[in-house]
Amino acid sequence: MSGNRMTKRRLGNCIALVTGGSRGVGKGVAIGLAEAGATVIVTARTRNSGGSEWPGSLDETIAAINEAGGRGIGVLCDHADDSSVEEVFSLVRRDHGRLDVLVNNVFAAPNVMPVNVPFWQVPASLWDTMHRVGLRSHFVASRFAVPLMLPQRRGLIVNTSSGGGIRYTFNVPFGVQKSGVDRMSRDMAHELKPFGIAAVSIWPGYIKSEKLAAQPDRVPPALAKLIAERGETPVFAGRAVAALAADPGVMAKSGQILLASELAAEYGFTDVDGKVPPPPSRDPAPLSVFTPNVKT
Repeated sequence: MSGNRMTKRRLGNCIALVTGGSRGVGKGVAIGLAEAGATVIVTARTRNSGGSEWPGSLDETIAAINEAGGRGIGVLCDHADDSSVEEVFSLVRRDHGRLDVLVNNVFAAPNVMPVNVPFWQVPASLWDTMHRVGLRSHFVASRFAVPLMLPQRRGLIVNTSSGGGIRYTFNVPFGVQKSGVDRMSRDMAHELKPFGIAAVSIWPGYIKSEKLAAQPDRVPPALAKLIAERGETPVFAGRAVAALAADPGVMAKSGQILLASELAAEYGFTDVDGKVPPPPSRDPAPLSVFTPNVKT
């Protein structure tokens, strides 16, 4: 893969953990870190390709990490279960003694995401699902991660989010979850500053994910057009995370919302096709594709 010159092999001594890495952004982040030589521990619920209706699995991600030049370690974990999460970090402590990078990416959503459905017409369980695994899960993982970073007084926590945190996207629970992630990054950064540990949110752009490819009929045509014209692979976000992890001055960015495309301009990496996708907008105005379809 081309376009990762700034971080090539710079993370050879890095221990990173990526949550929710069987597919999508999580898998892409794991590969991006691996390209820079990191040891990447990945959590997921799907061990092999037969374990889910969607493409991707933990075993496939680990193989991709190893192929990219890193060392992949897969751990089955249900991030809705705190004891399962605690076991992951106990393994990290036992086998590595420290953690350098945590990427909170895991996110639970229904197989069919309600798009443009007003909040009084979606089930309350949608809120619970997204916020338990997607917001609370990030808090829990970070609680366990920080004690593994404190002794060396350095570390990086990256929370994946999106522009849905500032503008209407899909539905109300989705937007509130993203906004919560961004606020958590900022507040964590405030508490972690004395210890040299950075916390940031990163916004990928329009992701060309396996799930979208597997269900094109469920994607609104206008959104599909945006992805086709402005989309990026999940590895692009991974290269952004790797660049941050390799930057000795990353504390200057702690607490910020960072866009993968803006980081590409700063650090000099590209997507797998050698190009830099346009960044998503920071404008809070809703995109025209997201207009609630109110049925009385």
